[in-house]
Amino acid sequence: MPGCCEPQGYDRVFDDREARRAARRYRRSGLTVLPRRTVELYRAGEVSGATLLEVGAGIGDFTVEMMRAGVDRATCVDLSGAYDHAAAELLTEAGLAARVQRVVGDLAAQPDAVEPVDIVALHSVVCCYPDARRLLTAAASRARRFLVVSFPRGWLRLWAPVSNIYPRLRGSDWRFVVHPRETILQAAADAGFEVQRIERLRVDEHVVLVRLDDTDPRRATTLDP
Repeated sequence: MPGCCEPQGYDRVFDDREARRAARRYRRSGLTVLPRRTVELYRAGEVSGATLLEVGAGIGDFTVEMMRAGVDRATCVDLSGAYDHAAAELLTEAGLAARVQRVVGDLAAQPDAVEPVDIVALHSVVCCYPDARRLLTAAASRARRFLVVSFPRGWLRLWAPVSNIYPRLRGSDWRFVVHPRETILQAAADAGFEVQRIERLRVDEHVVLVRLDDTDPRRATTLDP
């Protein structure tokens, strides 16, 4: 899957320095709140499956913990290749390198470049992509059973201009975007998913969606949880 980082300058923000920082944080403190919550739900049986696709995987710490919890095989996709070295170190330490594939590129542009899996997860990724519907549609097309999405709550639009000072200084076109939740959830509904669980945290929303059967009359209906 060819990368598409440079039109947005993604690599200028999410670079090897950021990767090393994320790896140190994970080794020190474990997963952050949103991916940790998904692992908890997987262990509880509310999310299930043997194969995983992590979109915007970064160093792949979530994938490591999901495999420790029972996932058999995983694919990690990220727009930036700068995370690969830190990710490889984590996988090697965990003895999981042979069971995880890492791909650098834009899933929204080439969804067929990765195989369908049971679970697709996007933690704090939609806000890093300019076209939320396109990304969600692509991710949903790879999910056979569950789609897990977390995204910032609407009030964070007030913070976006401040957050976007840094990428401007780095000469990057990438921007933090707070997409309307209706756009995100409707894209998933149009792809055949129904909300199973929504948790509204102070800063983010964490949503678990399950694929409806093709014959289910609720498919492609307006979603208003």
